Amino acid sequence: MHVIRLIISIVDDMFLISDIYRPAGRTYRITTADMDQHKTWTADIQRRLPAGSKYFLDIGHNGNGNIEAGADLGGNQCGIGPIEYDEQIDTPLEFKKPLGTGKNLWPSTPTTYPYTTTCTNLDPLKVWFAKAANRDVFAHVSHTFTHEDQNNATYFDVSRELSWNQAWLKQVGIAAGNKFSPNGIIPPAITGMHNGDAIKAWLDNGIKYVVGDNTRPVLMNKENEFWPLISTVADNGYAGATIVPRWATNIYYNVCTPFSRLQVITNTVKCDLPACTVQEWIDTSAGSGDWNALLALEKNTNTRHLFGLHHDPYMFHQANLNYVTAGMTTINGVSKKLSLIQAWAETVTQEFTRLVSWPLISLKHDDTALDFINRMARDKCAPQLSYTTNPTAKTITAVTLTTTGNTCSVKIPVTVPGTVTSTQGFTTEKVGSDPLTIWVQMSGSPVSFTLSTPVAY
Repeated sequence: MHVIRLIISIVDDMFLISDIYRPAGRTYRITTADMDQHKTWTADIQRRLPAGSKYFLDIGHNGNGNIEAGADLGGNQCGIGPIEYDEQIDTPLEFKKPLGTGKNLWPSTPTTYPYTTTCTNLDPLKVWFAKAANRDVFAHVSHTFTHEDQNNATYFDVSRELSWNQAWLKQVGIAAGNKFSPNGIIPPAITGMHNGDAIKAWLDNGIKYVVGDNTRPVLMNKENEFWPLISTVADNGYAGATIVPRWATNIYYNVCTPFSRLQVITNTVKCDLPACTVQEWIDTSAGSGDWNALLALEKNTNTRHLFGLHHDPYMFHQANLNYVTAGMTTINGVSKKLSLIQAWAETVTQEFTRLVSWPLISLKHDDTALDFINRMARDKCAPQLSYTTNPTAKTITAVTLTTTGNTCSVKIPVTVPGTVTSTQGFTTEKVGSDPLTIWVQMSGSPVSFTLSTPVAY
């Protein structure tokens, strides 16, 4: 069976300011120096991964943070300034909002995105991302404009959050990136999952694929954990959105603070340095030990996910990319200055590659969603391989693929040792040290491949 080993890290809240858990009262916003280093590191870790690997971070952007920075630096050059609104009312985590209820928080005017490039260019971080050589190192997806929680949000507010961020992403050039996901969002704090008005607004604005949260069982597919969850009226208030599973890590992000005006920009408390995330691990998750102990737990947990053939992305936030003031971390006897996300990725990938030479491949958000959707479709076709043998020579000479009705809406991967005498015109691939994979479109009959070199059994 063909399997792509995926390691996808999605970084939320780019352009926003994060409140820091410890020391309390401090904030962090990523700098261009931080981003320069992660650009260099991405190329470096790529060189050290097994042949066929393709590693990158996927970044979720909030355009209002760019406008906030521009207004702080340039005053009236940003016109109406950043979007601000009244205090949000907290809801239970799995709150189900009745359709048509709620109060609009967004101002009624202007009706369309109003900001100029004069405003957006005041922010050095925006100027950095506008350069294709920087932008295209990473993948990109919308995280909404202001990061308004969507559990109790109105259709009006969610539509504004989406359409304004889409306009901003296009204006600043991120939407032109070679790894941009136009059909996806990261819902702020993974809210709106039971709000039919929000889900309708997603779909009406071209958003089909949204990020979920594996710490919440209700957001997981109950039939198969390897499948996405498709929203329904009964469970989610509106049908048709694809919720993609995502792992949380012990690089913390999710201690909620009382909502305030500042939280239009920040929303949750996060960590930017090891001492912060270790303390939160101890305070909230019964953690015990130091930074090395936390990384050891992450290594064991997440290599298990990878070897379990899970394709779920991992959750991180912009403060986790603080490199400028980071200290040294020692991994496998080598000490380096590393951000939290770098230390996590180095720890997990080094353990993975110590054990196997399989390629590790990142996908952008929309492609990850399609990967889940196709996996579900393949599984439902019930693919099976049978072998043709030569009992005298005790060899396998051919393989035959069947599915239910010998049809399937998606291609089925058949992995074989060596080569076959004919690929019959089907698409093939060979990634790194992986064996040959033939992608078969079933069209009503079993499909057989004769092995060029029989395999002994």
